[in-house]
Amino acid sequence: MMSWSNLRVIFRRELLDQLRDRRTLFMVFIFPILLYPLLGLGISQMVAAMEKKPRVVVMVGAEHLPAEQPLLNAAGDGFDPRLFDSPAEAALLTVEKQPADGPWGREAFRQQAIRQGNAAAIMVIPADLPKQFKEKNDAPIPILYRSVDEPSQITYLRLREMLDRWKRGIVEARAKQDNLPAGYTDPIQVRGMDVATEQEVGGSVWSRIFPFLLVMMSLTGAFYPAVDLCAGEKERGTMETLLISPATRSEIVLGKFFTVMLASVTTAVLNLVSMGLTGIFMAARGGHLGLHGAAQAAGGLSPPSVQSAIWMVVLLIPLAAFFSAVCLSLAVLAKSMKEGQYYMTPLYLVCLPLIFLTLLPEIKLNLFYSLVPITGVALLLRSLIMGDYQTGVRFFLPVMVPTIIYAWVALRWAVDQFEREGVLFREAERFDVRTWLAHLLRDKEPLPTGGQAILCFAIILSASWFLMIYMLMRGIGASLAAIAAGQFLILIPPIFMAVMLTSDPARTLRLAWPRARYVALGAAFPLALNPLVNLLGKLVQELFPISETVKGAYAQLVPPDLGLPALVGVFALVPAICEETALRGFILSGLERGRRIRSAIFISALMFGFLHVLLSMYQQLFNAALLGVVLGLLAIRSRSLLPGIVFHFLNNALAVTQPQRIRLLESAGLARWIYRDAGEGLYHVGWIVLSALASAVLFYYLWKLDRPGRRNAHPVAVDEMAEAPAG
Repeated sequence: MMSWSNLRVIFRRELLDQLRDRRTLFMVFIFPILLYPLLGLGISQMVAAMEKKPRVVVMVGAEHLPAEQPLLNAAGDGFDPRLFDSPAEAALLTVEKQPADGPWGREAFRQQAIRQGNAAAIMVIPADLPKQFKEKNDAPIPILYRSVDEPSQITYLRLREMLDRWKRGIVEARAKQDNLPAGYTDPIQVRGMDVATEQEVGGSVWSRIFPFLLVMMSLTGAFYPAVDLCAGEKERGTMETLLISPATRSEIVLGKFFTVMLASVTTAVLNLVSMGLTGIFMAARGGHLGLHGAAQAAGGLSPPSVQSAIWMVVLLIPLAAFFSAVCLSLAVLAKSMKEGQYYMTPLYLVCLPLIFLTLLPEIKLNLFYSLVPITGVALLLRSLIMGDYQTGVRFFLPVMVPTIIYAWVALRWAVDQFEREGVLFREAERFDVRTWLAHLLRDKEPLPTGGQAILCFAIILSASWFLMIYMLMRGIGASLAAIAAGQFLILIPPIFMAVMLTSDPARTLRLAWPRARYVALGAAFPLALNPLVNLLGKLVQELFPISETVKGAYAQLVPPDLGLPALVGVFALVPAICEETALRGFILSGLERGRRIRSAIFISALMFGFLHVLLSMYQQLFNAALLGVVLGLLAIRSRSLLPGIVFHFLNNALAVTQPQRIRLLESAGLARWIYRDAGEGLYHVGWIVLSALASAVLFYYLWKLDRPGRRNAHPVAVDEMAEAPAG
């Protein structure tokens, strides 16, 4: 039982320790208050200085302009203000008139003047312009500018817009002179009607900025205190004193966790408040920016509503809990503060793509993105800031529940790290490649470590990714050869690492003959699960539809003349052997060491799902992960790959041969008794219920009744279970 009094004492101790640290106080409280006002003032001053500076437009041949349609103002040093939205915009362009018979009349001189920055743009008025006006012909007006120079390009765009209005005025005057109706020259009037609400307009800017800052500041606010509470205590020599206290390891971790979480929430909230106040201040000064009026700037930077602010705080809590647990787990691995800083860069590199994904306008919140860590929270927050509460209510639980689960898993990882003496009291060592390789080859252990298992999975993913890039560069599309090459890359790394890094490769890869009941279970499971698998696959496709492009690619993948044995071999037998050797052989053996069986199975199942996302499509994540749980449990109980290979082979074979089986059943008149939708492979409800009951019984037998303690297990299994006690 957990002692809340011990937890309260540890939390108070860690919190007071953090409040005594001047660096922590500065980063959490002072830095966000000072940062954004200084940035806001600096940006507003730079924007104002840049936008208020008039751009010089040299007009060559201004004497040829017609008097009846004025282009310049009365003074001749600027354009007619009536051709702009406001006189302030007209003042941003000043005109410098140059005669056409002078040096500016030469093309080479004008180009050199633009390159040297003597003018932002040069407008050349042709000498025959008045004559062309009288004859109602068109006359080109060249404008020289430099596209690589942003001020020059902006000046050109303003001149284009201004000349378009001047042209419309000339056309209207001609139509009036010819007694044409008013709509003759402009038959279509486009009238835009903005349906965005005031809250949506006000939240348009914040919906892009706040989610990004919420993630970054929450991560930053959690990482530095976590490193100080773990690696810092190791350096100060106070970790040993804390560990001999009456508090359990779980209570110590929770005390540190709540301290880090409080710092994360505080940092994120103060950053958001400071930035919000800075945005309001900049909106109030919007009239001085030169581009928009104060009302427009205030509309774009108006503060979020009270409801949005409440949603921010609600979503911040599970996000901060997730980051706090992850940072705490990483920080305890560090021997020193310096080493702890090294872990922040890869953590940022993992988080940045997930948050940058939300900045794309095409990315909308759906059930798939709600399951993605960080991305789901940011997308939900974006919808709520925009005032889309219908989307917020619909996806609130699909986002919150996975985020809480991820935080709980990360916290369990942190507790597991604190329970390992080798992690808490790890000594810093100098790394030497030759010594490290000699150690790996000389001091081999029977089973791989968890780190080696994760490295194997990373190598498989990287090799598969580079294979896809190679095929893309060579113009090789999806084909049976590409599938075989991908499976080959899955098979080679675990075999090579098992031979090189372990003293018992056969035991690592579970190359043993299992008892007959496990082979029978491997054959019974896919048959029992098939109705449920088909139903789940249909539900996933309805929630996450497969694009027509992907469907077309898969339709072209199988040649029409490919026989059934080859089809089963490529899509069922080869993946069963290769994927089981990697996932339930080397990787699961490494994950079992030092972990609960339950954790090892779930982690390997998630890896199995993500592997299918990379090699196939993300819709297979759910089915593969769920089947991976059964495959992992079957491999651990049997201590052999064979039952899993049988399971994997039959499951894939049932999928690829489904059209042929349905045709046989239809010819025999049995399909209507089995399927309610033969085209989709959906069984009748009775078969689905029977499938659920049979699968539950088989899983219960494998999980509870087949434990080594309940029957005489294989000696190897007993030894393995002792190393990884059942959850």
